Amino acid sequence: MAAVLADIREMIAGLDREVPLLNGTRRPYVNLDNAATTPPFREILPMIHQFSEWYSSIHRGTGFKSLLSTQVYDRCREVVGEFVGIDPDYHVVIFCQNTTDAINRLCRRLRLKRDEVVLTTVMEHHSNLLPWRLAGNVDYVRIKSDNGSLDVEHFEAKMREHEGKVKIVAVTGASNTTGCMPPIKQLARMAHAHGAYILVDAAQLVAHRPIVMGRADDPEHIDFLAFSAHKMYAPFGAGVLIGPQDFFNEGTPGLVGGGAVELVTLGEVEWTVAPEREEAGTPNLMGVLALARATQILRRIGMENVAEHERGLIKYALRRLQKVPGIRMYGERDHTLHCDRVGVIPIVADEFDHGLLAAILGYEWGIGVRHGCFCAQPYVRQLFEMEDDGQFSKFLRQVREGDRSNLPGFVRISLGIYNTIEEIDYLAAALESITTRGPQGRYVLDRATGEYSPIGYTLPLDAYDPLRAAASL
Repeated sequence: MAAVLADIREMIAGLDREVPLLNGTRRPYVNLDNAATTPPFREILPMIHQFSEWYSSIHRGTGFKSLLSTQVYDRCREVVGEFVGIDPDYHVVIFCQNTTDAINRLCRRLRLKRDEVVLTTVMEHHSNLLPWRLAGNVDYVRIKSDNGSLDVEHFEAKMREHEGKVKIVAVTGASNTTGCMPPIKQLARMAHAHGAYILVDAAQLVAHRPIVMGRADDPEHIDFLAFSAHKMYAPFGAGVLIGPQDFFNEGTPGLVGGGAVELVTLGEVEWTVAPEREEAGTPNLMGVLALARATQILRRIGMENVAEHERGLIKYALRRLQKVPGIRMYGERDHTLHCDRVGVIPIVADEFDHGLLAAILGYEWGIGVRHGCFCAQPYVRQLFEMEDDGQFSKFLRQVREGDRSNLPGFVRISLGIYNTIEEIDYLAAALESITTRGPQGRYVLDRATGEYSPIGYTLPLDAYDPLRAAASL
């Protein structure tokens, strides 16, 4: 696996880039913010450059470039479907903008009846919470207070409580806040036993663990899957929604316009069949191509190899960070990984606001992390055991007044396949230095944004801005 890892680091763009630090030096950037966006595989970029010479519109064009672009686009659909183990007789792959777009499209298509329910969980990203609130009745499965994992017994109780009324179960494949992985196959079996669909938000899972959606006759199959390219080493912003073809061939599409129809008059419309039925407008061919190539690269590496390497990193990180004075971790902290999880670790420092800690790591150590609630505020609130509605109301008033300072949150460490033990040691050394000796600089808080910056220092961002460089030529 060590040789495989060395090859992977060579395959990732930008790992050798040095960034400026507060003390005037430079050092290679350490990216521990992979849960937000991963850096791209190097070989995707020349492929896109090469194909750009053949790039054209897809579908119904009769020129060579258009026919080639159509073939490539349709082939991408096959490649992506194979990567997540679809049932080609049941599922259809629909390309869209990102995971948020995918879930919103599904939400618009579902059309709940008055007494039907969407069952989701407290641990969801806002993208798998807010769209369902617009659809109709929503109920929530709670988490376990000790480690933030899903309470499966409560899930089963909710399915019984809403017997025959749950239209769809919408659940994350892996939390973007704690890395917890709900038992998807078990939840799918229970959902289907009660006559419900299951949607898996796989944005945080797809680049880290193998996924097999399964055959339609398997009681543990996944009905709907949503994920994004930018979290799996592919740039250019494509997303995927996969679901039953028959489902998408009924009713009005979630997005309407050119390309989704067979015939239109001033009074009537005849929609085409899925997937084109759900892909109105000109598609993001380059983004889809980048995504498909990323799945091929991940398959070449082997998703089990990815999982094995990342489990090793997670075990090491949990053991190492537990030894840092003044640092506390949340979520599942068992370094034996008795319960599997992806490499997302939320931490807090006893003496530093999460925003200040994140700023110090960036400005003084060249470590990229993220801080806050990560678009999962109900989950973060429960992890902090903030059951006092009065305290929450205070934060709400503060935000409405334009003050985002001192809001609760974590610093999030999130790992990718290319990260190393040495980078975790460097992070731990940085945290130990910060918690025992403090920061090198003095920082000021912008209360409107909740962000900290060092006094008397400005990052030389303009020197790295490609648009400014191009404008000067």
